[in-house]
Amino acid sequence: MFEDIIKHVQVCIPFRLLKEKYLSLVLKNRINPEIGIDGEVIDTVPEKDFSQIASILHREGLIISMHGPFYDLVPGGLDKKILKATRERLKQAFELVPVFDPVSIVCHTGYDRKRYYKAEEEWLEAAIETWVPLVEDLQGTRATLMLENVYEKTPRMFLKLLNALNSEKAAFCFDPGHMNLFSEADMEDWLKRLGPFLGELHLHDNKGRHDEHLAIGAGMIDFETIFKYIEENQLRPIITLEAHKEEWVWQSIEALSRSERFCRIIGL
Repeated sequence: MFEDIIKHVQVCIPFRLLKEKYLSLVLKNRINPEIGIDGEVIDTVPEKDFSQIASILHREGLIISMHGPFYDLVPGGLDKKILKATRERLKQAFELVPVFDPVSIVCHTGYDRKRYYKAEEEWLEAAIETWVPLVEDLQGTRATLMLENVYEKTPRMFLKLLNALNSEKAAFCFDPGHMNLFSEADMEDWLKRLGPFLGELHLHDNKGRHDEHLAIGAGMIDFETIFKYIEENQLRPIITLEAHKEEWVWQSIEALSRSERFCRIIGL
């Protein structure tokens, strides 16, 4: 069952850890990596290293997805210099799409109502101007931009942003762990309103206090509600495991193997 599930999911791995520690484990276990790219990696890793890792993964027939940088980035920022730096950093990450040939690149919107509630329209206008050229850059590739919820309290801003982008190359990445911590809306509301845009799931657990990225089943999140929605609506999102310790990844796979609904979703 492990082998059956692992080939149907992605597993998040920062690029540096993939290169320096986990590549042999990934190859041995046939793990499809969601490769995390951050600013330090972009600034310090030679392009030939990205190409080398990508070539190895492709040669082994593994599926790659990417997670773009997010620390300190403000795609809808109101300070023009900070916004310019954000756009330059995101552009650098998107320039790696032809190297890795991923099925998706996950990014955060950077929206936080506590900061921007008085300037939502200005934020939205700047965010649209940030994402439109990046989405256009994905034309001719197999990658889709997946915008992931983090601090958003409701699906409202995602609806505005994704409707404005209006592209098959822009979709929603639902992170129920983040929703459990930061959202005022419940899971059913997120799924009902953003289901038509759902392109990826990030699966990890928490106990409602901290963004712990625990193994599935080690916290309080109702994953079966998500799987039920996906099954009933015949959706096939990319599914990424985001537990932040190696043993928690294996525990997550074991938990998923016990879910009959999840197994049906991936065709087992």
